[in-house]
Amino acid sequence: MARIPSDRVNLTTIAVRLGVSVSTVSRALRGMAGIHPETTSRIVGMAHQMGYAVRREPMRPEGAGAPPALRHALSLSQSNSPHTDQRYMAGMSAAAVAFNLAILSHLVADNQCASVLEERTAPAAFRSGLVNGIVLLHRWPEEIAARIAERYPTVSIVHDYPGAKIDLIGTDDRRGMFELLTHLHAAGHRNIGFFGLCPEVSWSSARFAAFVEALTRLDLEPDMRNVVRIDMAAALSAREFSGKAWRDQVGARLRQGVDAWVCSSSTTGQTLCRHLLGKGVRLPEDVSLVSYHGGSYPGATDLPLITTTDIVDEELGAAAVRRLINRIDNPAESRRSILVPARLAVGATTRPVPVVTTPAAAAAPALPGSRRKVEAR
Repeated sequence: MARIPSDRVNLTTIAVRLGVSVSTVSRALRGMAGIHPETTSRIVGMAHQMGYAVRREPMRPEGAGAPPALRHALSLSQSNSPHTDQRYMAGMSAAAVAFNLAILSHLVADNQCASVLEERTAPAAFRSGLVNGIVLLHRWPEEIAARIAERYPTVSIVHDYPGAKIDLIGTDDRRGMFELLTHLHAAGHRNIGFFGLCPEVSWSSARFAAFVEALTRLDLEPDMRNVVRIDMAAALSAREFSGKAWRDQVGARLRQGVDAWVCSSSTTGQTLCRHLLGKGVRLPEDVSLVSYHGGSYPGATDLPLITTTDIVDEELGAAAVRRLINRIDNPAESRRSILVPARLAVGATTRPVPVVTTPAAAAAPALPGSRRKVEAR
């Protein structure tokens, strides 16, 4: 997908890209009622991807009565990724207006997570008794997350805690990964590796599972020798990381014919991209590379634009608020998972996909392993 300079992006360019009316784009970006949620999500996602400043103002329906009583939610974050936190919080703040919900925040270092449960170091909102519910940002130790959920209605963004009563606001990894693999498959890749598996991190495991499922749906045989593991510090890092073991394994798999890599995150994608380029590997002539959840993250300016899945972090934040309100009002409800769409955003690190030139072939869906007359795009 071609990227338009942000100073040239307006309602019309967004509408043309999506094939909808300018009025629909305008109403969706203002948070107005009467638009299908899927359409709104597509418009907000495209606006974010194209660099358009989205300032959504949720509106109360006409004839609505007095706003609900003020409640307070506490956002607990342990992170070295302020860009992501800002986007999550922007979505939470926008959604909170309609519910008369005040968003408080508390940031701790990754080795001080237990401090939020200790009387002396707990957030002031805890000590004052203001908190009605919790939103967890980034990965917390499972035992700490479980203890928090015992005290307060709790929602987590991206990271899953299956053993605790914590609702998940995640990404649609199955659809997102299938779109990435389908893109690589259409470009002719059959020997595809996965970089960045860390079983201790829920989203890494989920994306790997989706990777294996997508390979199977495309009639490709998963090969565990093509799976490169990393440790938890690397998986959770917001910056590019080093490591001899994974470098050696990547080199060995390239020599064995791996010609495309799927990376588990934006950071792992940038890390592997820089490593391959440093070794003289041409992207995408020699090897194609895709990442996951990269569209919302700032890319390194000295790297090519990486093909990825675009996920709107503001939508994750907004969904967390809506789910938390429901959890506060219905504490006995079973644990829920809400998935936000993940859509393909084509960059410069994957080969062009051939296009169908035979009309009859274009009308029929392709089956795994089938052949069509194609022409390079």
